[in-house]
Amino acid sequence: MYRRNIKHSSVNNIFKFASQKMKTVFTVESFLEFDTCFHFEYSPDVISFEAQPLTFKYQFDDKVRRYTPDFLVTDKKYGERFIEVKPSNRTINEEFRLEFSLKQKQSLILGKPLILVTEKQIRINPILNNLKLLHRYSGFQSLTPLQYKLLEIIKSFGMVRIVQIIQSESVTEGEVLASILGLISHGFIDTDLINSDINMQSKVWLSNV
Repeated sequence: MYRRNIKHSSVNNIFKFASQKMKTVFTVESFLEFDTCFHFEYSPDVISFEAQPLTFKYQFDDKVRRYTPDFLVTDKKYGERFIEVKPSNRTINEEFRLEFSLKQKQSLILGKPLILVTEKQIRINPILNNLKLLHRYSGFQSLTPLQYKLLEIIKSFGMVRIVQIIQSESVTEGEVLASILGLISHGFIDTDLINSDINMQSKVWLSNV
């Protein structure tokens, strides 16, 4: 087994994902893999993730071939798993299914199951749009005075709509929303990311973590 270095080429698009969770920048080979990173970054169940973790060999059509999973993910429930990300239209032919099953068998020998995910599991909105929005506000290193104040307000309410916070403070809507997004991004507060886009009517509350 060895690690593969991704390089620019005429056939592959290269994307960079800056992960605050892992304190590094990952290089991935497709826009779909890039979108997958947002789910790993903000899932409370994912302890760690790594792109292009290692390459291993498997046998197909009487030939020894090399394969690199797209991700190695460690989560609280399932432990370590390899993840392969593919567009669904590339997973329906019989040859792919047969070859992938052989990769899965070899992966289990290494002690880690190999899981296939497609855009049907990744590009789900509004959650993906919300995660991308949070990522835009993930760069701050320490809390601002306004964010400390907002945490106290949210604590006093227990659960409160963003618009109510804006109405109670003599600061602009943009300042409050940016500060709220930063707090959500770094896990200080929570909101519903699944059922609607983050907006002024979104409810926020202190995180249990």
